[in-house]
Amino acid sequence: MNSHNFLAYADTLFTPSESFIVRGYRAFDALTPVYAGHDVRGPGPAGANLLALGALHGLTGEAGFKQFGIVSARLKNALARSKPVAIHASFGKSGAYALPIARQLGLPLVVTYYGGDATKHSNTRDGLLRVYNRRREALWREAALILPCSDFLQRELAAKGCPENKMIVHHNTADPEQFQPGVKQKIILFAGRWTSKKGIDTLIGALARLGPALAGWRVRLLGDGELRAPLVAELRAAGVVAELPGWIAADEMPRHLAEAMIVCVPSKRAPSGDAEGLPLVCIEAMLSGCALAATRHAGIPECVRDDETGYLVEENDAEALADRIGRLIADPEATLEMGRKGRALALAEFNLARQSRKLQDHLLRVAREAGTLPKNQA
Repeated sequence: MNSHNFLAYADTLFTPSESFIVRGYRAFDALTPVYAGHDVRGPGPAGANLLALGALHGLTGEAGFKQFGIVSARLKNALARSKPVAIHASFGKSGAYALPIARQLGLPLVVTYYGGDATKHSNTRDGLLRVYNRRREALWREAALILPCSDFLQRELAAKGCPENKMIVHHNTADPEQFQPGVKQKIILFAGRWTSKKGIDTLIGALARLGPALAGWRVRLLGDGELRAPLVAELRAAGVVAELPGWIAADEMPRHLAEAMIVCVPSKRAPSGDAEGLPLVCIEAMLSGCALAATRHAGIPECVRDDETGYLVEENDAEALADRIGRLIADPEATLEMGRKGRALALAEFNLARQSRKLQDHLLRVAREAGTLPKNQA
């Protein structure tokens, strides 16, 4: 099968915490990504075609490109040489930066939204000082397709004026080869930043309420952040013993999830408006055979089935979360069964290969419709 190039635009490329961007192209066989952006944060895939744009701007430099959409002849020629048939931008801000390129090259633009780019107050209010806010309406009007990663984000975008006929929900997913069940232990796991959005304060409140009921179980809280010091003090004051490894590398996560029996995802909307799209840790935990104790936040109810693959409670409800964790630890066999059902659900509905092929199909379709790819080609 002949392969055509497309521009995979992310202004910050290969950030370790955003490995889902590269993973999304895993099953592509008719399209090949040419990664384009300004800030390269880590190693890319082996053999990846990379265009670091910083050296390709004219006299106005990166600021002229980002602030005013000036695409220099050198940049245009460099991008055109790869003969792309479409642009896929990850995150709304990158979509705004990529819009002038799409105009200059006559390419269809597809933009994926992941969470805060669709929900933060700083991204959803009108204003001239931020590039994304200035170009948001034009981006939505001119983009060939908008891909929110959850039904929740689709509703958020629609409420702000994004045309509903431009949007198709494209769920996040994780790699089932990387995340698999191991020998399960009585471990209650949290993995994430210690920030308001992640709801770690709600979880600490729940654990403090459980107290002696946690006997025989290990509490392992991964991650770091501005709330860590006061919440660790609260945990210790309540007499809860917890393992606190701090930040861990992404390649260590499968091991932690493989042995955990319960994973807690108590996310909530932050005061800034920041919200999850569909937290990848939910999918990773389900693939790893973990039962979930989570909140009815953002896209979480789209993957966690209450009383089947885990439990859902309202945001900020530490008492209800303690109750559900209590139910899980009281009946380990039922908890293990929830984990088995969660893995089956994740394999069926959040399959990496299938989602990757869907993304390729979206890009191929818009390229054909735009005439950048002949309709009789792949």
